[in-house]
Amino acid sequence: MSKSIDMHIENEVNLVKAPWESSPYYNDAEKWTHLFWGENTLFRQKFNRLDLSNVLELACGYGRHSEIVAPMSNQLTLVDVFENNLVKCRKRLGEFDNVTYHLGNGFDFQPIASESISAIFCYDAMVHFSMDIVISYLKDTCRVLKLGGMALYHHSNYEGPAFTHYGQHPHARNIMNFEQLCVCARNSGLSVVDSVVMDWGGASNIDRLTLFANGCV
Repeated sequence: MSKSIDMHIENEVNLVKAPWESSPYYNDAEKWTHLFWGENTLFRQKFNRLDLSNVLELACGYGRHSEIVAPMSNQLTLVDVFENNLVKCRKRLGEFDNVTYHLGNGFDFQPIASESISAIFCYDAMVHFSMDIVISYLKDTCRVLKLGGMALYHHSNYEGPAFTHYGQHPHARNIMNFEQLCVCARNSGLSVVDSVVMDWGGASNIDRLTLFANGCV
């Protein structure tokens, strides 16, 4: 990235990070975990399509999803921008020797090796990311995924007023243009395998659950 783009992304990352460090959200969210993992949920149906041999979870928080995925996978890599979140996960997942932990930078998967990951998922976090950040992650998704590997991203579908802080939008959803996102994904080497619009917390069509693949599948 150029210096100006890099600075812009860094500012966007800081804007998104600010409200979340040591937020009460992480504890409150525990009671909603079943919405993702019930056998008939859209999340579980899409997740079941992933190759779990070497999985990466982006924005793992306190590990409520990681705890479910760890016994399913051969290798699970957790990435989060807050060291305190990783400390919580190490304590929570201490019994699992197949889990590794990486402090993320908020815009790509460095230092994860290229073509080393079979699947990536991100639940209930990317909905708050700005479109620039999501696109940056999509570009690096293609780098770290093995050919044919897939990423399952729960992201915003909100196209409300621009130039307002995302915290003022319904459920703190950031602005997202899905058509433009798909173009950027294809330009990054990813194909859109499946995408479904979702309601959330009484707000209609505010989210999407999208499955991307590295290359055509």
